Amino acid sequence: MRSVLTWSDKVPDRDGIKSVCYDVAFKPDGTQIVTGVGSRVLVYDAVDGDLLHSLKGHKDSVYAVAYSRDGKRFSSGGADKTIIIWTHKAEGILKYSHSDSIQALEYNPVTQQLASATMSDFGLWSPEQKSVAKHKVSSRILCMSWTNDGQYLALGQFNGNISVRDKSGSEKVLVERTAPVWSICWNPSRDEPYDILACGCWDGTLSFYQLSGIQVGKDKELDYDPCSVAYFSNGEYICIGGTDKKVGLVTKEGTRLTTVAERESWVWCVKPRPKQNYVVVGCEDGTIAMYQLIFSTVHGLYQDRYAYRDFMTDVIIQHLITEQKVRIKCRDYVKKIAVYKGRLAVQLPDRVIIYELSYDDAYDMHYRVSTKIQKRLECNLLVVTSQHVILCQEKKLQLYTFEGEKEREWVLESVIRYIKVVGGPSGKEGLLIGLKSGLVLKIFINNQFPIQLIKHTNSIRCLDLSASRSKLAVVDENTNAMVYDLLSKELLFEEKSANSVAWNTEMEEMFCFSGNGMLSIKTGSFPVHQQKLQGFVVGFKGSKIFCLHYVCMQTIDVPQSASLYRYLEKNDFATAYRVACLGVTENDWRLLAMQALQGMSLEIARKAYIRVRDMRYIELLNRIEHGRRHGKDENLFMAEILAYQQKYQEAAKMYARSNKVELAMEMFSDLRQFEEAKVWAEQYSKEKGGDTSSVQELINRQAQWSEEVNDYEAAADMYIKAKKFDRAIAIIGKNSWSDKLVEVMRQLPKSDTKLLTTCAAYFRKWGDHAYAKETYIKLNDLKSLLGLHVDSNKWEEAFSLLKSCPEHKDKVYLPYAKFLGNNDRFEEARLAYKKAGKPEQSSAMLEQLCHNAVLENRFKDAGYYFWLLAKEMMDSMTQNEVGEDMDLEQSLVDQSEKDHALMHRFRELHARAQAYYAYHFVYISIEEPFHSVFPSTLLNIGRFLLCKFTELQQAPTSGKAMPLGISLAYTLQTLAKHGEQLEAFKTARYAYNKLQGLKIPTNWNDEIDLACIITRSKPFSDKEDLLPVCYRCGTVNPLLNSHGDVCINCGAAFIRSFVTFEHLPLVEFELDHAISDTEAMQLLEAPPPKGEGLRAVQRNKQEPKGDGFKERRHKEDVQTLRFDHDDEEEEASDEELLMNMDDPFQQQMAVPHTPIKATRQILMSLERTEVLVRTWPTPAIPNQYFRIMDPDLPMVIDDAGNFYEQEEYEQASLEQGYSPFTRESPDAIKKPGEGGGAGLGLNTSADFAPQSLMSPMASAQNPRKQAIYG
Repeated sequence: MRSVLTWSDKVPDRDGIKSVCYDVAFKPDGTQIVTGVGSRVLVYDAVDGDLLHSLKGHKDSVYAVAYSRDGKRFSSGGADKTIIIWTHKAEGILKYSHSDSIQALEYNPVTQQLASATMSDFGLWSPEQKSVAKHKVSSRILCMSWTNDGQYLALGQFNGNISVRDKSGSEKVLVERTAPVWSICWNPSRDEPYDILACGCWDGTLSFYQLSGIQVGKDKELDYDPCSVAYFSNGEYICIGGTDKKVGLVTKEGTRLTTVAERESWVWCVKPRPKQNYVVVGCEDGTIAMYQLIFSTVHGLYQDRYAYRDFMTDVIIQHLITEQKVRIKCRDYVKKIAVYKGRLAVQLPDRVIIYELSYDDAYDMHYRVSTKIQKRLECNLLVVTSQHVILCQEKKLQLYTFEGEKEREWVLESVIRYIKVVGGPSGKEGLLIGLKSGLVLKIFINNQFPIQLIKHTNSIRCLDLSASRSKLAVVDENTNAMVYDLLSKELLFEEKSANSVAWNTEMEEMFCFSGNGMLSIKTGSFPVHQQKLQGFVVGFKGSKIFCLHYVCMQTIDVPQSASLYRYLEKNDFATAYRVACLGVTENDWRLLAMQALQGMSLEIARKAYIRVRDMRYIELLNRIEHGRRHGKDENLFMAEILAYQQKYQEAAKMYARSNKVELAMEMFSDLRQFEEAKVWAEQYSKEKGGDTSSVQELINRQAQWSEEVNDYEAAADMYIKAKKFDRAIAIIGKNSWSDKLVEVMRQLPKSDTKLLTTCAAYFRKWGDHAYAKETYIKLNDLKSLLGLHVDSNKWEEAFSLLKSCPEHKDKVYLPYAKFLGNNDRFEEARLAYKKAGKPEQSSAMLEQLCHNAVLENRFKDAGYYFWLLAKEMMDSMTQNEVGEDMDLEQSLVDQSEKDHALMHRFRELHARAQAYYAYHFVYISIEEPFHSVFPSTLLNIGRFLLCKFTELQQAPTSGKAMPLGISLAYTLQTLAKHGEQLEAFKTARYAYNKLQGLKIPTNWNDEIDLACIITRSKPFSDKEDLLPVCYRCGTVNPLLNSHGDVCINCGAAFIRSFVTFEHLPLVEFELDHAISDTEAMQLLEAPPPKGEGLRAVQRNKQEPKGDGFKERRHKEDVQTLRFDHDDEEEEASDEELLMNMDDPFQQQMAVPHTPIKATRQILMSLERTEVLVRTWPTPAIPNQYFRIMDPDLPMVIDDAGNFYEQEEYEQASLEQGYSPFTRESPDAIKKPGEGGGAGLGLNTSADFAPQSLMSPMASAQNPRKQAIYG
């Protein structure tokens, strides 16, 4: 590195004030310099030093100047205690003063705030403020500097303190030193991890600090006191001026590099020009000087290793092939660098360090220190070998060992212009030297005498030896490139416009040279090949050229295609292969391989094909070599080569020339050129005497090829013509060509069942039902046809076909049942499962429907599905009738254990069906905002459910758990709420008390607690009208009974309507042991004998005879007729209303907890309309008989054994369209005597009678009708 003085100006003394340049500042764009000299502010042009302005405004010496970062204004201050703000046009716009002389000025780089410092304080001024904020300090301020972000201001003081202040002036950090801090500067680089402050103290040291006050490294000793410190080149270097009258350059770590300038007096200020390698210097004698710094390139190269200097103190070694880089920190000024094989020599100011590679590897980049030469050596060029260091100084060469001993010295006749190590044994390396006189020498370092190679007429600029040391390339000062033969001294080549030259280290006949922005490559005797290139060629290895462009080394890949083509033109395959090894494209390798193969240079061809990994040609080479060993015709080899080159016609002719026409036919066949193949096949057939088998085989291969190239339609057609139906069917099926498959199917004979079955399978897969049916009919495969109908959901055709093959019914009914189930036709699905002989699947389906309905809160549906499950249990029972002389208990004993379990299961499912059906109304009354269920009905449902829960929990399979989905809390809430509403306070209190012991919804808590308190204030009784009366014994029962839904006196079960759940006037009785069901029905149908008192109850009822007339029968021969003016009924006597004790039926009713036995006399005394018979579809369950105690109240019974009042049933059936519980058609109800009493029993005494003609007593005793029908 060196410096050049650009311009200088010395300002004379004026006005009796000595001219001293204390400070200088650059305009941010670097075009102007502002400095204070004497009492003047001077503005210079930074380029040529012209004085632009000499500004007067100060009355005494100017100590400080500063330029704002935006370039719009600058300021000056001095001994007159004033600060003047100037515009960039040198116009003064503002002046303010301090109490002491101004020592330093500094603009904030972000906010344009100006900091001014004096001996006792410092001030902060900004254009937005009219006043200046001033802050006292304890010692004189000598210098100041803002951080890059403008947040902190560092102050250097005379007492040795460095005070770091924020923008408001508050002190944040204090650094104490022992000597005055004369200059400070923050590193402007934003790449540093933290802010670094450089500090120059008058104890002769340079130190560095972080923003936090922590010192970075140790103090750097200087031989002088620094007066000015300034960062240069974006923080990479520091310029220092001081009392030694010099300007020095150091690294950012403080390592001394060189001297930039030497002046005649102290250097008070040094400032770098922004973004340029210039430095301005201000001195004690009033001199202002501008210096340019020129950084030279220090580097070294050997083959593919390039070393160069970085940041003046580091060495970077770059591997030009792998692009790896490694940095060596020398921490001192690097003057020279030399590289040779595994050696690296670095010259520092006072020593030379020798590095060596850690491993003997061509690609290793790990260097370690081998030795040091602790001497100050001066030289122009440095060269290193394996054991020595060579110093070049003008005409002299000096050879030093690594221990620093000088072994040998050569003094040449002229100045050395170029020197290069050309290799050799260790300790005996050779040097190639070019002199200014044009002489080229070769020196072996172990020999005292140089060897003259050639004598050139001009000064040598660049030299290089070929790989065999037989040729020398020279570039002289006139930019001529010349090649000499060292043996004959003959000039072999000459070219102009060259600045550097290099031989290819891997090929003797190839070298390159650069010049005028072009790269020229010379190979053998061929013309020069040129391409564009900027820079100097410094190396050539294989296909890589190393080019130095300014300070950057580039590696350029240069394909050797041009040279390769020229050698191929000469059929010089060996040399062409050597050129290709240097680096060519894959296509060039293929070209070399092909031409070598055609020239029968098989070894070169093999190497080339191995390089491109072409196994086909390698196999061809193997065949050719094998054939040559066995003496085959060369024409055959050429034919194969031509075929591989896609020259098929020429190859066929070569085959024909060798009498191998069949090979030509095979070649065209493999190429799928069947027309050409047929031509050669016909020729071959003629040679063989008319044999057409080869033609037929060719057609088959053509079909196969059509299939391979996805021309399936053509392939199928050819297979059909060739009668190869199996291949044709496979192709047609793969491509779903239905029409073609129909043609094939119709051509196939019936005996070919395998192919016909395959056709049918494809038709089924495509959904072509008609064609599949046709195929199965042709096969006469009824089973498969049946499966086809089933898979296609053609159920009518399937059932029609099933008549001819009933043994396959399970193949139809089972899929049909699944189809029905998937389409929500569950009832039909159940029947289908049964017909398929899979009743267990029917039951499983019903169980799943029950479970789903409960989970989805469809409790009415759940009740219906449970009833269907109960019917399944009935259907599974043994169909043996109960004997006429056996009661129900005896029949259960005689049944098998299975039927016994089924009976219990039936009763449990039946009870669950009733429970879920009833719970449906409870659920909707709570969850739905609107419903049509009356309070009395909900009260009855609640009572019914509590009894039913007890019954279900006692079932063997229940586990004493509540039915799934049913909430006891909902039931009790319904019972309590509507009991309280209907004044059944005792029942409501009971329900509320139970609710408090249950886990209920959180939002119910307050409501339940309040209701409990309210009900406790009510009478502890239920309303009398709500209490049920037993129709057997006449006892008034409580609303809730712990024994179940039975009378507390006689134990008779209450029979409820499954619409309003009211207690119906029904009393159950049993037949005498000697009476069968058939006989019982005959006795009931028979006319009653005269005088029977049992039917007097019927006759004692009033019968309407007309408006206002009522007839009453008292005894058998007594009648009265009465005219009434109101609707009140005449009171009957207690004897008449309660019972006739002379009646055997009434006498048994009076005996509690004993079944009523109906004898033949009793049955004959009863009218058919007074009796309801509950029958079941299975004879395993005996019939049950019920007497209607109120004949004026018509009742019906459904298929599930549930009772209804006729009007309620008809109304519900009309609303819903089916029976409420069983969902059967309402027309399915049969009157007693119709159909033998099977199905539903019906009391028809008042069937379809107008309501006005019904008994007032019946209406009064049934207020639920008023509640429901209004």
